[in-house]
Amino acid sequence: MSELTNRASYLQGLAEGLKLDTDKTEGKLIGELLNLVSDMAKELESLDDEQAFVADKLDEMEDVIDVIGENVFGEDDDDDDVYTIVCDNCGAEIDFTGDDLDDIASGDFVCPECGKTIELDFDECDCDCGCDHDHE
Repeated sequence: MSELTNRASYLQGLAEGLKLDTDKTEGKLIGELLNLVSDMAKELESLDDEQAFVADKLDEMEDVIDVIGENVFGEDDDDDDVYTIVCDNCGAEIDFTGDDLDDIASGDFVCPECGKTIELDFDECDCDCGCDHDHE
């Protein structure tokens, strides 16, 4: 962002080299415009510094939250775990990770072999016995 402040300073230097008559209306206008450009460049540089500071703090907070989640809840990031499903259409075995779970849940997971959308049934069995298995 210092490029903006450098360019604003350069413009002010050019204006000083022209020896503008600040008693005339045109000279006053150009001088005030250059001051405005300089002030805006400094403000943008300040905002950029603040944004970088906030971004760093957010990264630190995310790391702390991850550590708390792992320590308190015993949770680990499941995005690296690999799961395998079989396509109902072509029988291909497809490996996926936790990153793909949102796609699968939304119905957007496509078999890379046959190109058909794979739909998974996450409902419990219909037998009303409370079991976690299929009755075939």
